[in-house]
Amino acid sequence: MIAEFLIFGLVGIVTGTMAGLFGVGGGLIIVPVMHFILTSNGLAESLAIPLSIGTALACIIVTSSSAAYSHYKKDSLSIKRFSQLTVGILIGAGFGSSFVINVESEILKTMLAIFVSIMAARLFINIKMPRATKEPNFLFFNISGGVIGYLSSIFGIGGGIFSVPLLKISGMEMKKAVGTGAACAFPIAVLSSTSYLLLGLNVEGLPDYTVGFIYLPGVFGIVIFSFFFAKVGANLAHKLNDKFLQFIFAAHLVPVAIYWFLK
Repeated sequence: MIAEFLIFGLVGIVTGTMAGLFGVGGGLIIVPVMHFILTSNGLAESLAIPLSIGTALACIIVTSSSAAYSHYKKDSLSIKRFSQLTVGILIGAGFGSSFVINVESEILKTMLAIFVSIMAARLFINIKMPRATKEPNFLFFNISGGVIGYLSSIFGIGGGIFSVPLLKISGMEMKKAVGTGAACAFPIAVLSSTSYLLLGLNVEGLPDYTVGFIYLPGVFGIVIFSFFFAKVGANLAHKLNDKFLQFIFAAHLVPVAIYWFLK
């Protein structure tokens, strides 16, 4: 247990910093780490994956709120865009967990590997994102929020990997897109983690100290550090070059993709 808490603390430092830097919740790191720990302790794949995702989303509640508030204080958060996306997020986020519970674990691991690889490749290649010639309407952000919420709930992420590029396409500058993406991760995490909690309440074979599909030692061990380091990341986001930020983000996805391909 002590070794686990040390790992959780390190993950909290990394994910908190990433949340502040990129507007993501850190789920892409938390999920494989949790999966490795749980399966190493003998937990079945069918339980380890939803438990890892549910735990990651519970952590993102704290991490995203800390990062979003730090960006808000620096005036790099659009309340208007956050509100528009949240309407759809509240609808989409609750449904992704049902997909994870019912799909075969091997299929989900393959989906995770492919998804992370595509995201990393796009960032390394530096594909130029189109810019909207006029401001997208309210319905566009509602529908986009629903898709982001649904996919984020499946992959155990805060949605920043989707919302930040979307906001840039709509004409928002990078730092404000990051801040708004961090804020959007909060409703995604609240709705999705609640779904995982409820779906796992009557499931047998889960480890001690779990509530539904949420592993409490993992949550506490990670958020203690991620809460504070999200503020560090938010401060760094206002000092580092956008291209350098993009490279770091892409680089951290590579070992994650390798892990899911090998599992």
